[in-house]
Amino acid sequence: MDVQATLTKIKEHIEKANNIVIATHKNPTVDSLGSSLSLYLGLIGIGKTVSVVCPDPMTVEFSNFVGANKLQTKIMGKRNFVISLDYQEGSIEKVSYNIEGNKFNLVIEPRPGFEDFSEDKVNYNKTGGQADLIITIGASTVEELGGLYEENKGMFGETPIINIDYHKENSLYGAVNLIDRNVSCITELVAVVMSFSGVKLTEDIATNLLNAIIESTHHFQIEKVNARTYEVASVCMKAGGKRFPSVPTKEDAPIQVTPQTPPTPPFQGEIKQEQPKELPKNDFLKPNIFKNPNANI
Repeated sequence: MDVQATLTKIKEHIEKANNIVIATHKNPTVDSLGSSLSLYLGLIGIGKTVSVVCPDPMTVEFSNFVGANKLQTKIMGKRNFVISLDYQEGSIEKVSYNIEGNKFNLVIEPRPGFEDFSEDKVNYNKTGGQADLIITIGASTVEELGGLYEENKGMFGETPIINIDYHKENSLYGAVNLIDRNVSCITELVAVVMSFSGVKLTEDIATNLLNAIIESTHHFQIEKVNARTYEVASVCMKAGGKRFPSVPTKEDAPIQVTPQTPPTPPFQGEIKQEQPKELPKNDFLKPNIFKNPNANI
């Protein structure tokens, strides 16, 4: 997979979208929930209308994350039911409605001199919707989203999906799939996506990313920790990221890797840190992403 091209597609989808849903899986971890809330704050910061959803409700172990109170368990909003019929300019005298028992009647009165409307020229459809882009975090299949998917299959079938994950069994269900099996945690990958998409690194975002990385890597002890893992953590600390006074305890299971698995190539790029008392700068990570023939991505 061409990582640079994939990141470019993700950026294009985000730029075009107005209403974005960020969805993560059942039984969320520090990694998946922390990165989802980080992305939520980042996309809000660039002017998008965003909701962040998870099939399971927020629990106290995740409550230190900034934006935790914004987590929803359902995708809100309904689609509009539209009745369409062939129309000739000036042919409608009046439109009204009435309710008889359990029946809603839409009454269209034709103007004198025009033909009555024909039943065979009436069409029905649905417009609007809850989102024009869905970003899934850490879900190997859409079924892992539980009720979020089961209750909104129509929306998932019609809306572009950006699938961000690091599990080797990912079913590649997205219109764009960013699957990196070599990252230490999903938060590391989401941080690169945010930077590439022009998100500003605020203190709140830095705090979420920092704590999600520390906890999901067991304090940088898992085998897949690499130079970029430390790079993201360092940038977050320089941007004002703070350790939680009482860190969440729900963690990802240790990642099992074989000796043959190649390490993630070191992160390369220019680091731009914000100066004290100044607004945070764009592109807090500027990854020099390249296609590595030895990387399993």
